[in-house]
Amino acid sequence: MDAIAIPIMALLIPIIIVPTALGIKHARFLREVEHAERMRAMELGRTLAGDESWSPASVAVLIGAGVPIASMVIAFMAGKSFHDAGQIEAMWRTASMVGLGGVICGTVLASQHFSRRDQAAVASRDEKPAYDPEAFDVVGRRG
Repeated sequence: MDAIAIPIMALLIPIIIVPTALGIKHARFLREVEHAERMRAMELGRTLAGDESWSPASVAVLIGAGVPIASMVIAFMAGKSFHDAGQIEAMWRTASMVGLGGVICGTVLASQHFSRRDQAAVASRDEKPAYDPEAFDVVGRRG
């Protein structure tokens, strides 16, 4: 048995070590590529897609839709424990006002976000180009 174990171990070492070393090398390459991409994005003043977790538009949607839904769900769950009709009516009025406030606030936030985005798009179109077209020597102008 010992005579067979030595060649088997000799074969298992490259089978384990080579893929591990190649995996580590590939992971390092991926980190270098990601680092270069991040540095280039920082130079250009942009963010990568995975870096932005909460955009202003998603926050506006969350407030505009999440607050009314949450207030109605809480009012429904709390309404099961009350037996007085006056208390239940007051609770639903309060939940409706909170929900309406959430819709209004979400709409205001979304409109501000989209108006700022549109203003930035118009401003970027009106800017002077990053290069001066007259600075280049074109063969056709020399004659």
